Amino acid sequence: MSVIAEYAVAPDYLALANSIEAVPEATLRIERTYATDPERPIAFIWVPAPDIEAFDSALAADPSVADFERIRDIDGECLYRIQAAAGRAVITYPKWVEVGGERLKAYYDDGWWHARTRYPSREALSEYREYLQDKDVTFRLKRLYDSGHRDGDGPTLTDEQRETLELAYERGYFEVPRSISTSELADELGVSNQAVSERLRRASARLVEDALR
Repeated sequence: MSVIAEYAVAPDYLALANSIEAVPEATLRIERTYATDPERPIAFIWVPAPDIEAFDSALAADPSVADFERIRDIDGECLYRIQAAAGRAVITYPKWVEVGGERLKAYYDDGWWHARTRYPSREALSEYREYLQDKDVTFRLKRLYDSGHRDGDGPTLTDEQRETLELAYERGYFEVPRSISTSELADELGVSNQAVSERLRRASARLVEDALR
């Protein structure tokens, strides 16, 4: 039976590693990835509008990026078409396609790339994981369940999202009227106001997605 794995991988040796260093608190959302040349896949990635100038400059200087263009701006986000450069970073696309993986969701947040991917078997997932380990790419499995049955007690949030959500609840952020602002939460957490807003938005979206599934 096929399985669905939710996991995170460290970005250090992957394409875009240099680019995301320029926007460390942004959440990047991959809409889809495809390739005519497996070693030079093309990803469509949504980037928060406040980060686009820094991201543009970083992309232009990133040796792992062969080409990029901004193709759409909507609702405070910009959609990029980015093609990876061959031989300049670890390219995971050919391997998860080779083992029969089907990516269901992928995004960058809090220093990790997060993904939910369907694999034809646990053996296929193990093969993909071993490939990453051979490339010195850190892999962290968060949840694994059969495709016909969700294993676990609830939606998967990053540690940072959970911490922010719990603090917001405790401090009355969700009360009417609110007892605390995002900037005040940011001060308590020692991060930027934008980081708090992104964490709350992504965590809320994940909770809604799980409830409506």
